[in-house]
Amino acid sequence: MQRSSSTGGTVLYHNQAANSLLSIDKENNITIINKFISSILLDNKSTSCREVLTFNDHQSVVAEWLDGKTATLDDEYINNWIVLVLYPDVALRKMTGVDSLLSSVLKRYALFYNHYSKENDFNLQLYVPPKDEFDTAYQSILRRFQEQLSTAPSNQQSSRGSKPKQGGSSNNLKKKGKEKTVWHDGKGKVTKETLASLDMSKDAQDPSTSLGPGEIREDSRTIAEARATYLPSQDERPAWEEEDDTDFDIQWGGLDDNEEEDRQSSGLRGFFSKLLSPNAPLTKSDLEKPLTQMKELLTSKNVALSTAQAICDVVERQLIGKRVGTLVGVKRVVRHALEDAVERILRPELGGIGGGSVKRGKSVDVLRGVVEKRERSKSGGLLGLGASNQGGRPYVIVMIGINGVGKSTSLAKIAYYLQSNQCNPLLAACDTFRSGAVEQLSVHASCLSLPLYHQGYAKDPASVAKAAISKATEDGNDVVLIDTAGRMQNNVPLMKALAKLVTETTPDLVLFVCEALVGNDGMDQLSMFQKALATGGHTRPIDGIVLTKFDTVSEKVGASITLTHQTGVPIVFCGTGQKYNHLKPLSVPFVIQSLFS
Repeated sequence: MQRSSSTGGTVLYHNQAANSLLSIDKENNITIINKFISSILLDNKSTSCREVLTFNDHQSVVAEWLDGKTATLDDEYINNWIVLVLYPDVALRKMTGVDSLLSSVLKRYALFYNHYSKENDFNLQLYVPPKDEFDTAYQSILRRFQEQLSTAPSNQQSSRGSKPKQGGSSNNLKKKGKEKTVWHDGKGKVTKETLASLDMSKDAQDPSTSLGPGEIREDSRTIAEARATYLPSQDERPAWEEEDDTDFDIQWGGLDDNEEEDRQSSGLRGFFSKLLSPNAPLTKSDLEKPLTQMKELLTSKNVALSTAQAICDVVERQLIGKRVGTLVGVKRVVRHALEDAVERILRPELGGIGGGSVKRGKSVDVLRGVVEKRERSKSGGLLGLGASNQGGRPYVIVMIGINGVGKSTSLAKIAYYLQSNQCNPLLAACDTFRSGAVEQLSVHASCLSLPLYHQGYAKDPASVAKAAISKATEDGNDVVLIDTAGRMQNNVPLMKALAKLVTETTPDLVLFVCEALVGNDGMDQLSMFQKALATGGHTRPIDGIVLTKFDTVSEKVGASITLTHQTGVPIVFCGTGQKYNHLKPLSVPFVIQSLFS
Protein backbone atom coordinates (compact mmCIF):
# COMPACT_ATOMS: atom_id res chain seq x y z
CA MET A 1 0.00 0.00 0.00
CA GLN A 2 1.17 3.54 -0.74
CA ARG A 3 0.11 6.49 1.42
CA SER A 4 -1.23 9.58 -0.29
CA SER A 5 -1.00 13.16 0.86
CA SER A 6 -4.50 12.86 2.31
CA THR A 7 -5.77 10.28 4.77
CA GLY A 8 -5.93 7.52 2.24
CA GLY A 9 -3.79 5.28 0.12
CA THR A 10 -3.47 3.11 -2.97
CA VAL A 11 -3.12 -0.66 -3.05
CA LEU A 12 -0.08 -1.29 -5.24
CA TYR A 13 -0.09 -5.08 -5.03
CA HIS A 14 -2.11 -7.80 -3.32
CA ASN A 15 -2.02 -11.58 -3.35
CA GLN A 16 -4.32 -14.08 -1.66
CA ALA A 17 -3.67 -17.81 -1.62
CA ALA A 18 -6.19 -19.88 -3.56
CA ASN A 19 -6.75 -22.13 -0.56
CA SER A 20 -7.02 -19.29 1.93
CA LEU A 21 -9.52 -19.83 4.77
CA LEU A 22 -9.91 -16.10 5.41
CA SER A 23 -13.33 -14.88 4.29
CA ILE A 24 -12.39 -11.21 4.15
CA ASP A 25 -14.43 -10.61 1.02
CA LYS A 26 -17.67 -10.36 2.99
CA GLU A 27 -19.07 -6.85 3.21
CA ASN A 28 -18.91 -6.59 7.02
CA ASN A 29 -15.36 -7.92 7.11
CA ILE A 30 -14.23 -5.45 4.45
CA THR A 31 -15.63 -2.63 6.61
CA ILE A 32 -13.55 -3.83 9.57
CA ILE A 33 -10.41 -4.04 7.43
CA ASN A 34 -10.95 -0.55 5.98
CA LYS A 35 -11.38 0.84 9.48
CA PHE A 36 -8.18 -0.89 10.56
CA ILE A 37 -6.31 0.59 7.58
CA SER A 38 -7.50 4.14 8.19
CA SER A 39 -7.23 4.16 11.99
CA ILE A 40 -4.09 2.08 12.52
CA LEU A 41 -1.98 1.86 9.38
CA LEU A 42 -2.44 5.31 7.89
CA ASP A 43 -2.88 7.12 11.18
CA ASN A 44 0.66 6.04 12.06
CA LYS A 45 0.03 6.33 15.82
CA SER A 46 0.27 2.67 16.72
CA THR A 47 3.47 1.67 18.51
CA SER A 48 3.05 -1.97 17.52
CA CYS A 49 3.36 -3.63 14.13
CA ARG A 50 0.79 -6.34 14.84
CA GLU A 51 -2.93 -6.36 15.56
CA VAL A 52 -5.57 -9.05 15.99
CA LEU A 53 -8.75 -8.39 14.00
CA THR A 54 -11.99 -10.11 14.99
CA PHE A 55 -14.72 -10.28 12.37
CA ASN A 56 -18.48 -10.57 12.89
CA ASP A 57 -18.38 -14.30 12.22
CA HIS A 58 -15.98 -14.63 15.22
CA GLN A 59 -13.10 -15.35 12.91
CA SER A 60 -9.84 -13.80 14.12
CA VAL A 61 -6.81 -12.99 11.99
CA VAL A 62 -3.45 -11.48 12.81
CA ALA A 63 -2.39 -8.43 10.82
CA GLU A 64 1.37 -7.88 10.78
CA TRP A 65 3.02 -5.10 8.79
CA LEU A 66 6.22 -3.24 8.03
CA ASP A 67 6.20 0.54 7.61
CA GLY A 68 8.60 1.80 4.97
CA LYS A 69 9.60 4.68 7.24
CA THR A 70 11.16 2.22 9.67
CA ALA A 71 12.82 0.03 7.02
CA THR A 72 16.57 0.29 6.53
CA LEU A 73 16.21 0.74 2.77
CA ASP A 74 17.17 4.03 1.13
CA ASP A 75 14.40 4.57 -1.40
CA GLU A 76 12.29 7.62 -2.11
CA TYR A 77 9.17 5.50 -2.66
CA ILE A 78 9.52 3.07 0.25
CA ASN A 79 9.03 5.79 2.87
CA ASN A 80 5.39 6.01 1.82
CA TRP A 81 4.81 2.27 1.56
CA ILE A 82 3.36 -0.25 3.97
CA VAL A 83 3.57 -3.99 3.39
CA LEU A 84 0.96 -6.09 5.26
CA VAL A 85 0.28 -9.79 5.79
CA LEU A 86 -2.86 -11.41 7.22
CA TYR A 87 -2.96 -14.93 8.62
CA PRO A 88 -5.23 -16.90 11.04
CA ASP A 89 -4.54 -16.33 14.71
CA VAL A 90 -4.22 -20.08 15.29
CA ALA A 91 -1.03 -20.00 13.22
CA LEU A 92 0.57 -17.28 15.33
CA ARG A 93 2.85 -19.58 17.30
CA LYS A 94 4.23 -21.12 14.11
CA MET A 95 4.71 -17.90 12.15
CA THR A 96 8.42 -17.18 12.61
CA GLY A 97 10.36 -14.84 10.38
CA VAL A 98 7.41 -12.76 9.20
CA ASP A 99 9.45 -9.56 9.48
CA SER A 100 12.05 -11.04 7.13
CA LEU A 101 9.28 -11.96 4.67
CA LEU A 102 7.87 -8.43 4.74
CA SER A 103 11.31 -6.88 4.29
CA SER A 104 12.09 -9.15 1.34
CA VAL A 105 8.80 -8.33 -0.38
CA LEU A 106 9.29 -4.60 0.21
CA LYS A 107 12.81 -4.59 -1.19
CA ARG A 108 11.98 -6.78 -4.19
CA TYR A 109 8.92 -4.70 -5.04
CA ALA A 110 11.03 -1.53 -4.87
CA LEU A 111 13.27 -2.88 -7.66
CA PHE A 112 10.17 -3.89 -9.63
CA TYR A 113 8.50 -0.49 -9.13
CA ASN A 114 11.64 1.46 -10.05
CA HIS A 115 11.94 -0.51 -13.28
CA TYR A 116 8.38 0.25 -14.38
CA SER A 117 8.40 3.86 -13.21
CA LYS A 118 11.46 4.58 -15.39
CA GLU A 119 9.78 3.07 -18.44
CA ASN A 120 6.47 4.90 -17.97
CA ASP A 121 6.06 8.67 -17.71
CA PHE A 122 3.19 8.74 -15.20
CA ASN A 123 2.33 10.53 -12.02
CA LEU A 124 4.00 8.23 -9.50
CA GLN A 125 1.36 9.07 -6.88
CA LEU A 126 -1.24 7.41 -9.12
CA TYR A 127 0.82 4.81 -11.00
CA VAL A 128 0.21 1.13 -10.19
CA PRO A 129 2.39 -1.39 -12.09
CA PRO A 130 0.71 -4.49 -13.55
CA LYS A 131 0.08 -7.03 -10.79
CA ASP A 132 0.79 -10.18 -12.77
CA GLU A 133 4.32 -9.00 -13.62
CA PHE A 134 5.29 -9.24 -9.93
CA ASP A 135 3.51 -12.54 -9.17
CA THR A 136 6.47 -14.74 -10.10
CA ALA A 137 8.89 -12.85 -7.86
CA TYR A 138 6.40 -12.84 -4.99
CA GLN A 139 5.75 -16.58 -5.26
CA SER A 140 9.52 -17.21 -5.18
CA ILE A 141 9.88 -15.19 -1.95
CA LEU A 142 6.82 -16.91 -0.45
CA ARG A 143 8.13 -20.40 -1.25
CA ARG A 144 11.41 -19.60 0.45
CA PHE A 145 9.55 -18.34 3.52
CA GLN A 146 7.39 -21.46 3.63
CA GLU A 147 10.43 -23.72 3.40
CA GLN A 148 12.07 -21.90 6.30
CA LEU A 149 8.81 -22.08 8.22
CA SER A 150 8.54 -25.84 7.81
CA THR A 151 11.99 -26.36 9.35
CA ALA A 152 11.60 -23.84 12.19
CA PRO A 153 11.02 -25.10 15.79
CA SER A 154 7.29 -25.22 16.51
CA ASN A 155 7.55 -23.76 20.02
CA GLN A 156 8.87 -20.35 18.92
CA GLN A 157 6.78 -17.21 18.88
CA SER A 158 6.49 -15.01 15.82
CA SER A 159 9.67 -13.16 14.93
CA ARG A 160 8.14 -9.91 16.12
CA GLY A 161 8.54 -11.24 19.62
CA SER A 162 5.77 -10.34 22.04
CA LYS A 163 2.15 -11.36 22.15
CA PRO A 164 -0.09 -9.35 19.79
CA LYS A 165 -2.46 -6.69 21.00
CA GLN A 166 -6.15 -7.45 21.29
CA GLY A 167 -8.55 -4.74 20.12
CA GLY A 168 -5.92 -2.04 20.08
CA SER A 169 -4.87 -2.44 23.72
CA SER A 170 -1.16 -2.17 24.43
CA ASN A 171 1.04 -4.61 26.31
CA ASN A 172 2.05 -3.40 29.76
CA LEU A 173 5.25 -5.36 29.94
CA LYS A 174 7.90 -4.26 32.38
CA LYS A 175 11.08 -3.27 30.62
CA LYS A 176 13.98 -5.50 31.53
CA GLY A 177 17.11 -3.76 32.69
CA LYS A 178 20.57 -4.29 31.30
CA GLU A 179 22.16 -7.49 32.53
CA LYS A 180 25.62 -7.44 34.00
CA THR A 181 28.24 -9.18 31.89
CA VAL A 182 30.06 -11.88 33.82
CA TRP A 183 33.60 -12.33 32.53
CA HIS A 184 35.75 -15.38 33.01
CA ASP A 185 37.91 -15.12 36.14
CA GLY A 186 40.85 -16.86 34.48
CA LYS A 187 41.07 -19.57 37.12
CA GLY A 188 38.94 -22.37 35.75
CA LYS A 189 38.99 -24.15 32.41
CA VAL A 190 37.76 -22.12 29.44
CA THR A 191 35.08 -24.24 27.79
CA LYS A 192 33.36 -23.86 24.42
CA GLU A 193 30.20 -22.77 26.23
CA THR A 194 32.14 -20.01 28.01
CA LEU A 195 33.66 -18.76 24.77
CA ALA A 196 30.26 -18.81 23.07
CA SER A 197 28.68 -16.78 25.87
CA LEU A 198 31.39 -14.11 25.57
CA ASP A 199 31.22 -13.88 21.77
CA MET A 200 29.29 -10.66 21.12
CA SER A 201 29.95 -10.67 17.38
CA LYS A 202 27.12 -13.11 16.64
CA ASP A 203 23.54 -13.63 17.69
CA ALA A 204 23.12 -15.63 20.86
CA GLN A 205 22.09 -19.17 19.93
CA ASP A 206 19.92 -21.41 22.02
CA PRO A 207 22.12 -24.45 22.80
CA SER A 208 19.02 -26.62 23.03
CA THR A 209 18.13 -25.79 19.42
CA SER A 210 20.19 -28.02 17.16
CA LEU A 211 20.33 -27.76 13.40
CA GLY A 212 19.04 -30.58 11.26
CA PRO A 213 20.94 -32.17 8.39
CA GLY A 214 21.71 -29.67 5.67
CA GLU A 215 20.48 -26.68 7.70
CA ILE A 216 22.46 -23.51 8.26
CA ARG A 217 22.04 -20.89 10.93
CA GLU A 218 21.52 -17.30 9.84
CA ASP A 219 23.14 -14.55 11.88
CA SER A 220 21.17 -11.29 11.74
CA ARG A 221 24.20 -9.20 12.71
CA THR A 222 26.27 -10.63 9.88
CA ILE A 223 23.43 -10.01 7.42
CA ALA A 224 23.01 -6.43 8.64
CA GLU A 225 26.73 -5.76 8.24
CA ALA A 226 26.71 -7.32 4.77
CA ARG A 227 23.78 -5.16 3.67
CA ALA A 228 25.62 -2.04 4.80
CA THR A 229 28.73 -3.20 2.95
CA TYR A 230 27.36 -4.53 -0.32
CA LEU A 231 23.99 -2.92 -1.03
CA PRO A 232 24.20 0.35 -2.98
CA SER A 233 22.18 3.43 -2.12
CA GLN A 234 19.00 3.92 -4.10
CA ASP A 235 20.28 6.87 -6.15
CA GLU A 236 23.65 5.25 -6.90
CA ARG A 237 24.10 4.53 -10.59
CA PRO A 238 25.32 1.01 -11.43
CA ALA A 239 28.77 0.79 -12.95
CA TRP A 240 27.42 -1.11 -15.96
CA GLU A 241 25.28 1.92 -16.89
CA GLU A 242 28.19 4.35 -16.78
CA GLU A 243 29.59 5.31 -20.16
CA ASP A 244 33.36 5.47 -20.49
CA ASP A 245 34.83 8.78 -21.54
CA THR A 246 35.58 8.68 -25.25
CA ASP A 247 36.93 12.23 -25.40
CA PHE A 248 40.30 11.93 -23.71
CA ASP A 249 43.88 12.79 -24.57
CA ILE A 250 46.28 9.88 -24.92
CA GLN A 251 49.50 11.68 -23.93
CA TRP A 252 49.48 13.68 -27.12
CA GLY A 253 49.23 17.37 -26.36
CA GLY A 254 49.92 19.53 -23.37
CA LEU A 255 53.71 19.51 -23.74
CA ASP A 256 55.37 22.90 -23.84
CA ASP A 257 58.42 23.66 -25.96
CA ASN A 258 60.37 24.56 -22.82
CA GLU A 259 60.01 21.10 -21.29
CA GLU A 260 62.95 18.74 -21.08
CA GLU A 261 63.96 16.60 -24.05
CA ASP A 262 63.17 13.33 -22.30
CA ARG A 263 59.58 14.42 -21.74
CA GLN A 264 59.30 15.40 -25.41
CA SER A 265 60.10 11.81 -26.33
CA SER A 266 57.40 10.32 -24.11
CA GLY A 267 53.84 9.49 -25.14
CA LEU A 268 52.36 9.11 -28.59
CA ARG A 269 53.31 12.64 -29.54
CA GLY A 270 56.93 11.82 -28.95
CA PHE A 271 56.57 8.60 -30.94
CA PHE A 272 54.88 9.97 -34.04
CA SER A 273 55.50 13.75 -34.08
CA LYS A 274 58.25 13.33 -36.69
CA LEU A 275 56.02 11.41 -39.09
CA LEU A 276 54.53 14.46 -40.79
CA SER A 277 54.67 13.65 -44.49
CA PRO A 278 52.04 15.56 -46.48
CA ASN A 279 53.72 14.78 -49.79
CA ALA A 280 55.22 11.29 -49.28
CA PRO A 281 53.51 8.14 -47.94
CA LEU A 282 54.82 6.61 -44.71
CA THR A 283 57.11 3.60 -45.06
CA LYS A 284 58.00 0.75 -42.74
CA SER A 285 61.39 2.29 -42.00
CA ASP A 286 59.69 5.56 -40.97
CA LEU A 287 57.60 3.67 -38.40
CA GLU A 288 60.30 1.39 -36.99
CA LYS A 289 61.59 3.69 -34.24
CA PRO A 290 58.22 5.09 -32.97
CA LEU A 291 56.67 1.61 -32.95
CA THR A 292 59.62 0.29 -30.92
CA GLN A 293 59.01 3.06 -28.38
CA MET A 294 55.30 2.23 -28.32
CA LYS A 295 56.05 -1.44 -27.66
CA GLU A 296 58.29 -0.50 -24.74
CA LEU A 297 55.50 1.64 -23.28
CA LEU A 298 52.99 -1.21 -23.60
CA THR A 299 55.28 -3.74 -21.90
CA SER A 300 55.81 -1.28 -19.05
CA LYS A 301 52.03 -1.40 -18.53
CA ASN A 302 52.16 -5.20 -18.03
CA VAL A 303 51.27 -6.07 -21.62
CA ALA A 304 53.02 -9.27 -22.69
CA LEU A 305 55.67 -8.84 -25.39
CA SER A 306 53.74 -10.90 -27.96
CA THR A 307 50.55 -8.90 -27.35
CA ALA A 308 52.39 -5.59 -27.53
CA GLN A 309 53.99 -6.67 -30.81
CA ALA A 310 50.57 -7.66 -32.22
CA ILE A 311 49.14 -4.22 -31.35
CA CYS A 312 52.10 -2.47 -32.97
CA ASP A 313 51.67 -4.62 -36.09
CA VAL A 314 48.06 -3.43 -36.45
CA VAL A 315 49.14 0.20 -36.08
CA GLU A 316 51.92 -0.32 -38.62
CA ARG A 317 49.61 -1.86 -41.22
CA GLN A 318 47.17 1.03 -40.96
CA LEU A 319 49.86 3.75 -41.10
CA ILE A 320 51.96 2.44 -43.99
CA GLY A 321 51.11 4.33 -47.17
CA LYS A 322 49.25 7.15 -45.36
CA ARG A 323 50.04 10.81 -46.00
CA VAL A 324 49.59 12.98 -42.90
CA GLY A 325 50.40 16.67 -42.80
CA THR A 326 49.38 17.63 -39.25
CA LEU A 327 49.68 16.24 -35.75
CA VAL A 328 45.88 16.04 -35.64
CA GLY A 329 45.94 13.77 -38.67
CA VAL A 330 48.62 11.53 -37.13
CA LYS A 331 46.69 11.36 -33.87
CA ARG A 332 43.47 10.37 -35.64
CA VAL A 333 45.10 7.58 -37.64
CA VAL A 334 47.02 6.16 -34.66
CA ARG A 335 43.99 6.22 -32.38
CA HIS A 336 41.78 4.47 -34.94
CA ALA A 337 44.46 1.79 -35.33
CA LEU A 338 44.67 1.32 -31.55
CA GLU A 339 40.89 1.09 -31.23
CA ASP A 340 40.79 -1.55 -33.96
CA ALA A 341 43.54 -3.60 -32.29
CA VAL A 342 42.06 -3.49 -28.79
CA GLU A 343 38.52 -4.23 -30.00
CA ARG A 344 39.73 -7.31 -31.86
CA ILE A 345 41.40 -8.47 -28.65
CA LEU A 346 38.37 -7.90 -26.43
CA ARG A 347 36.00 -9.42 -29.02
CA PRO A 348 37.65 -12.70 -30.02
CA GLU A 349 34.96 -13.51 -32.59
CA LEU A 350 36.42 -10.75 -34.76
CA GLY A 351 39.43 -12.98 -35.36
CA GLY A 352 41.93 -11.57 -32.90
CA ILE A 353 45.31 -10.13 -33.85
CA GLY A 354 48.81 -11.48 -34.12
CA GLY A 355 47.93 -14.79 -35.78
CA GLY A 356 48.80 -17.94 -33.83
CA SER A 357 46.88 -21.17 -33.23
CA VAL A 358 44.69 -19.90 -30.35
CA LYS A 359 41.06 -20.97 -30.80
CA ARG A 360 38.97 -17.82 -30.53
CA GLY A 361 35.82 -17.82 -28.46
CA LYS A 362 32.74 -15.67 -28.78
CA SER A 363 31.67 -12.51 -26.99
CA VAL A 364 29.39 -13.22 -24.04
CA ASP A 365 26.25 -11.25 -23.20
CA VAL A 366 24.91 -12.79 -20.00
CA LEU A 367 21.63 -10.87 -19.87
CA ARG A 368 20.81 -11.58 -23.50
CA GLY A 369 21.51 -15.28 -22.96
CA VAL A 370 19.14 -15.48 -20.00
CA VAL A 371 16.35 -13.55 -21.72
CA GLU A 372 16.60 -15.47 -24.99
CA LYS A 373 16.46 -18.84 -23.25
CA ARG A 374 13.51 -17.71 -21.15
CA GLU A 375 11.63 -16.57 -24.25
CA ARG A 376 12.38 -19.83 -26.04
CA SER A 377 10.97 -21.67 -23.06
CA LYS A 378 7.76 -19.61 -23.16
CA SER A 379 7.30 -20.28 -26.87
CA GLY A 380 7.92 -24.00 -26.48
CA GLY A 381 10.94 -23.86 -28.74
CA LEU A 382 8.93 -22.84 -31.82
CA LEU A 383 10.59 -19.44 -32.09
CA GLY A 384 13.91 -20.83 -31.00
CA LEU A 385 14.15 -23.08 -34.08
CA GLY A 386 14.41 -26.33 -32.17
CA ALA A 387 16.30 -24.97 -29.13
CA SER A 388 16.98 -27.51 -26.41
CA ASN A 389 15.40 -25.47 -23.62
CA GLN A 390 12.87 -28.18 -22.85
CA GLY A 391 10.82 -28.21 -19.70
CA GLY A 392 11.69 -24.60 -18.88
CA ARG A 393 15.27 -25.44 -17.91
CA PRO A 394 16.89 -22.26 -16.60
CA TYR A 395 20.04 -20.60 -17.88
CA VAL A 396 22.90 -22.14 -15.87
CA ILE A 397 26.11 -20.27 -14.97
CA VAL A 398 29.02 -21.99 -13.22
CA MET A 399 31.64 -19.87 -11.45
CA ILE A 400 35.12 -21.41 -11.16
CA GLY A 401 38.54 -20.20 -10.01
CA ILE A 402 41.27 -20.61 -7.42
CA ASN A 403 40.90 -19.91 -3.70
CA GLY A 404 40.12 -16.43 -2.46
CA VAL A 405 39.68 -14.56 -5.74
CA GLY A 406 36.10 -13.45 -4.97
CA LYS A 407 33.93 -16.04 -6.71
CA SER A 408 31.03 -15.80 -4.25
CA THR A 409 30.99 -12.00 -4.26
CA SER A 410 31.25 -11.89 -8.06
CA LEU A 411 28.39 -14.39 -8.26
CA ALA A 412 26.29 -12.13 -6.02
CA LYS A 413 27.14 -9.10 -8.21
CA ILE A 414 26.02 -10.93 -11.34
CA ALA A 415 22.85 -12.03 -9.53
CA TYR A 416 22.16 -8.39 -8.59
CA TYR A 417 22.80 -7.33 -12.20
CA LEU A 418 20.32 -9.91 -13.50
CA GLN A 419 17.80 -9.15 -10.74
CA SER A 420 17.96 -5.46 -11.63
CA ASN A 421 17.07 -6.41 -15.20
CA GLN A 422 13.91 -8.32 -14.22
CA CYS A 423 15.44 -11.80 -14.07
CA ASN A 424 14.66 -14.29 -11.29
CA PRO A 425 17.93 -15.94 -10.17
CA LEU A 426 18.50 -18.86 -7.80
CA LEU A 427 21.84 -19.24 -6.04
CA ALA A 428 23.29 -22.74 -5.66
CA ALA A 429 25.86 -23.39 -2.91
CA CYS A 430 27.98 -26.17 -4.42
CA ASP A 431 31.11 -25.41 -2.42
CA THR A 432 30.61 -28.31 -0.04
CA PHE A 433 34.31 -28.41 0.85
CA ARG A 434 35.26 -25.11 2.51
CA SER A 435 33.86 -24.47 5.97
CA GLY A 436 31.61 -21.42 6.00
CA ALA A 437 31.10 -21.30 2.22
CA VAL A 438 27.38 -22.11 2.41
CA GLU A 439 26.83 -19.52 5.14
CA GLN A 440 28.71 -16.92 3.10
CA LEU A 441 26.48 -17.45 0.08
CA SER A 442 23.42 -17.50 2.35
CA VAL A 443 24.30 -13.99 3.55
CA HIS A 444 24.44 -12.76 -0.06
CA ALA A 445 21.10 -14.45 -0.79
CA SER A 446 19.53 -12.73 2.24
CA CYS A 447 20.91 -9.34 1.18
CA LEU A 448 19.47 -9.79 -2.32
CA SER A 449 16.22 -11.46 -1.18
CA LEU A 450 16.97 -14.36 -3.51
CA PRO A 451 16.40 -18.09 -2.98
CA LEU A 452 19.39 -20.25 -2.04
CA TYR A 453 19.65 -23.98 -2.68
CA HIS A 454 22.10 -25.99 -0.60
CA GLN A 455 22.55 -29.40 0.99
CA GLY A 456 25.16 -28.47 3.56
CA TYR A 457 28.66 -29.90 3.47
CA ALA A 458 30.44 -33.13 2.50
CA LYS A 459 28.11 -33.71 -0.44
CA ASP A 460 28.89 -34.37 -4.09
CA PRO A 461 28.96 -30.89 -5.70
CA ALA A 462 27.71 -32.22 -9.04
CA SER A 463 24.66 -33.83 -7.38
CA VAL A 464 23.91 -30.60 -5.48
CA ALA A 465 24.18 -28.57 -8.69
CA LYS A 466 21.81 -30.88 -10.60
CA ALA A 467 19.31 -30.78 -7.73
CA ALA A 468 19.50 -26.98 -7.70
CA ILE A 469 18.74 -26.85 -11.43
CA SER A 470 15.74 -29.15 -10.91
CA LYS A 471 14.54 -26.95 -8.05
CA ALA A 472 14.87 -23.80 -10.18
CA THR A 473 12.96 -25.46 -13.02
CA GLU A 474 10.17 -26.41 -10.62
CA ASP A 475 9.98 -22.96 -9.03
CA GLY A 476 10.18 -20.99 -12.28
CA ASN A 477 13.61 -19.36 -11.77
CA ASP A 478 15.08 -18.37 -15.13
CA VAL A 479 18.77 -18.49 -14.15
CA VAL A 480 20.87 -20.56 -11.74
CA LEU A 481 24.25 -19.30 -10.52
CA ILE A 482 26.41 -22.14 -9.20
CA ASP A 483 29.15 -21.38 -6.69
CA THR A 484 32.00 -23.89 -6.65
CA ALA A 485 34.88 -24.53 -4.26
CA GLY A 486 38.08 -22.63 -4.88
CA ARG A 487 40.98 -24.86 -5.81
CA MET A 488 44.57 -24.44 -6.89
CA GLN A 489 45.18 -25.30 -10.50
CA ASN A 490 47.59 -28.11 -9.58
CA ASN A 491 45.17 -29.90 -7.19
CA VAL A 492 44.31 -32.91 -9.34
CA PRO A 493 41.47 -34.47 -7.25
CA LEU A 494 39.58 -31.18 -6.93
CA MET A 495 40.10 -30.36 -10.59
CA LYS A 496 38.60 -33.74 -11.54
CA ALA A 497 35.58 -33.01 -9.28
CA LEU A 498 35.16 -29.66 -11.05
CA ALA A 499 35.27 -31.33 -14.47
CA LYS A 500 32.60 -33.78 -13.26
CA LEU A 501 30.32 -30.95 -12.12
CA VAL A 502 30.64 -29.03 -15.38
CA THR A 503 30.16 -32.15 -17.49
CA GLU A 504 27.07 -33.41 -15.67
CA THR A 505 25.28 -30.06 -15.38
CA THR A 506 25.93 -28.98 -18.99
CA PRO A 507 25.90 -25.25 -18.10
CA ASP A 508 25.15 -22.51 -20.58
CA LEU A 509 28.09 -20.48 -19.33
CA VAL A 510 31.34 -21.28 -17.48
CA LEU A 511 32.98 -18.15 -16.03
CA PHE A 512 36.55 -18.15 -14.74
CA VAL A 513 37.06 -15.69 -11.87
CA CYS A 514 40.53 -14.20 -11.61
CA GLU A 515 42.14 -11.34 -9.72
CA ALA A 516 43.31 -8.50 -11.92
CA LEU A 517 46.20 -8.08 -9.46
CA VAL A 518 47.90 -11.38 -10.34
CA GLY A 519 49.03 -10.03 -13.68
CA ASN A 520 50.33 -12.56 -16.16
CA ASP A 521 50.12 -15.39 -13.62
CA GLY A 522 46.44 -15.57 -14.54
CA MET A 523 47.54 -17.21 -17.81
CA ASP A 524 48.80 -20.27 -15.94
CA GLN A 525 45.65 -20.47 -13.83
CA LEU A 526 43.27 -20.26 -16.79
CA SER A 527 45.28 -22.73 -18.89
CA MET A 528 45.25 -25.35 -16.12
CA PHE A 529 41.49 -24.96 -15.62
CA GLN A 530 40.99 -25.29 -19.37
CA LYS A 531 42.96 -28.54 -19.34
CA ALA A 532 40.94 -29.84 -16.37
CA LEU A 533 37.66 -29.29 -18.22
CA ALA A 534 39.07 -31.16 -21.22
CA THR A 535 40.02 -34.32 -19.27
CA GLY A 536 38.29 -37.64 -19.85
CA GLY A 537 37.45 -36.82 -23.45
CA HIS A 538 35.38 -33.76 -22.55
CA THR A 539 35.78 -30.59 -24.59
CA ARG A 540 33.84 -28.06 -22.48
CA PRO A 541 35.76 -24.76 -22.71
CA ILE A 542 35.70 -21.78 -20.39
CA ASP A 543 33.36 -19.20 -21.93
CA GLY A 544 34.39 -15.99 -20.22
CA ILE A 545 36.52 -14.27 -17.58
CA VAL A 546 35.43 -12.19 -14.59
CA LEU A 547 38.21 -9.95 -13.28
CA THR A 548 37.96 -8.94 -9.62
CA LYS A 549 39.65 -6.00 -7.85
CA PHE A 550 39.96 -4.25 -11.19
CA ASP A 551 39.78 -0.86 -9.49
CA THR A 552 43.16 -1.56 -7.84
CA VAL A 553 45.23 -2.44 -10.92
CA SER A 554 46.06 1.19 -11.75
CA GLU A 555 48.19 1.28 -14.88
CA LYS A 556 48.71 -2.50 -14.94
CA VAL A 557 45.63 -3.07 -17.07
CA GLY A 558 47.83 -4.63 -19.74
CA ALA A 559 47.73 -8.08 -18.12
CA SER A 560 43.97 -8.17 -18.68
CA ILE A 561 44.15 -7.77 -22.45
CA THR A 562 47.10 -10.17 -22.55
CA LEU A 563 44.95 -12.80 -20.84
CA THR A 564 42.25 -12.47 -23.49
CA HIS A 565 44.65 -12.15 -26.42
CA GLN A 566 46.64 -15.28 -25.61
CA THR A 567 43.72 -17.52 -24.60
CA GLY A 568 40.90 -16.33 -26.86
CA VAL A 569 38.55 -16.15 -23.84
CA PRO A 570 36.68 -12.81 -23.57
CA ILE A 571 36.45 -10.71 -20.41
CA VAL A 572 32.76 -10.60 -19.48
CA PHE A 573 32.80 -8.42 -16.36
CA CYS A 574 35.23 -6.46 -14.20
CA GLY A 575 34.64 -5.88 -10.51
CA THR A 576 35.30 -2.20 -9.85
CA GLY A 577 34.47 -2.00 -6.14
CA GLN A 578 32.89 -3.73 -3.17
CA LYS A 579 29.19 -3.06 -3.71
CA TYR A 580 26.88 -5.23 -5.78
CA ASN A 581 26.52 -2.60 -8.51
CA HIS A 582 30.29 -2.22 -8.96
CA LEU A 583 30.37 -4.44 -12.03
CA LYS A 584 30.98 -3.45 -15.64
CA PRO A 585 32.23 -4.82 -18.97
CA LEU A 586 35.74 -4.00 -20.17
CA SER A 587 35.44 -1.39 -22.91
CA VAL A 588 37.80 -0.29 -25.67
CA PRO A 589 37.97 3.41 -24.61
CA PHE A 590 38.80 2.43 -21.03
CA VAL A 591 41.67 0.16 -22.09
CA ILE A 592 43.21 2.74 -24.43
CA GLN A 593 42.85 5.46 -21.82
CA SER A 594 44.50 3.24 -19.18
CA LEU A 595 47.40 2.33 -21.47
CA PHE A 596 48.18 5.71 -23.01
CA SER A 597 46.51 8.45 -20.94
